[in-house]
Amino acid sequence: MTPPFLTAATNLARKYNFHVDSVISIAGLYGIEETENILKAIKSPGKRYFIRVNTLKASREEVLAELKHAGFEVRAYPLLKEAIYLPIRGPHSIKTYPKKVIADKKAAESVYLGANLYAVGILKIVGKIREGERVTIMDPTGFPVAEGIMVMGPEEVFSKRKGLAVKTVKSVFEVPSIRELEIYKRGWVYDQSLPAIISVRNLNPRPGFKIVDLCAAPGGKTSHAAQLMENSGEILAVDRSKPKVQKLRENLQRLGVRNVKILEADARYLDLIVGERDFDAAIVDPPCSSLGVRPKLSSRVSKRDILSLSRYQFQFLKVASKLVKRGGRILYSTCTLTLQENELIVLKAIKKLGLKLVKQEYFIGSRGFIFETGIVQRFLPHVHDTPGFFIAILEKL
Repeated sequence: MTPPFLTAATNLARKYNFHVDSVISIAGLYGIEETENILKAIKSPGKRYFIRVNTLKASREEVLAELKHAGFEVRAYPLLKEAIYLPIRGPHSIKTYPKKVIADKKAAESVYLGANLYAVGILKIVGKIREGERVTIMDPTGFPVAEGIMVMGPEEVFSKRKGLAVKTVKSVFEVPSIRELEIYKRGWVYDQSLPAIISVRNLNPRPGFKIVDLCAAPGGKTSHAAQLMENSGEILAVDRSKPKVQKLRENLQRLGVRNVKILEADARYLDLIVGERDFDAAIVDPPCSSLGVRPKLSSRVSKRDILSLSRYQFQFLKVASKLVKRGGRILYSTCTLTLQENELIVLKAIKKLGLKLVKQEYFIGSRGFIFETGIVQRFLPHVHDTPGFFIAILEKL
């Protein structure tokens, strides 16, 4: 690693509030100039907010009509009949008031898109603030994400730690509040990124299939597979977190999915829990470093984290390879950009697990590294106006 490269990577890490290890992992693939374009894009949510139409309950035409009637500007995505999108407004300039509210990273990233700030997400209040006063909401690094009005006094914020604390009146970006709409409550739509929708499309689940989803919560890919299977066949949806399993259950119920069996378990040991070895397909979308998630205002992911996650992710692929039948397919996807969590894991799976890569029918991203064109797919925030994402489809030999 040359000193100029390391200096440039360190400067980018400081500028975008990323761990230098993360910047190096991306810049090693794309170079310093392209990495800055990626990091700049990651700091914004992009220009399009994608929604998947749940065709178990409604047609795309019905959803488009409902949204237009509600006053939204909405468009159909031409390549996928279940995909639609709405424009994201911004960036808007934010005034810096003398009185400030510091939100935790997760809350700040939501407020950045127009959400209100709740007491549980507040880290600190700067200045003597009273109810009704204007404040600037900032993330932990001091980056302004929105202007707001205090609706709760500081004492109440820190004593109760719940309830609406600051009403957002102007945020850097405005993302449509789909989850507050009646069509969301009726289960007609699921908010999901374009690459995530494409990933399940490339797995190509068909009616009557038997599928296992090893990291199923909150249910985006599980419910999409169920939709493409027309609620027939069987899906075993696995997650080890009780709160996540509850969210999965709620989403599947709202969407009218009836062909899913939910199992609360650590899927890394699923082959020891279930006796089946005849699944037609498996979905492996494991925890990752999330370096492609948008918007991301900061990240402290180190090289140690990336390597640890890579080992963790491979455990899910190993189990999936045992559960699918010969000729069965495995979707492997992540929302990150590192080589260690993407192509290198796929390469390891090919060498050690008796798997081979297959070409993807829906290929609108960029070619990945190591493998031939069209076989693994990467999405780049500044190129495709999507989150950073990786898709591979593997087949058991």
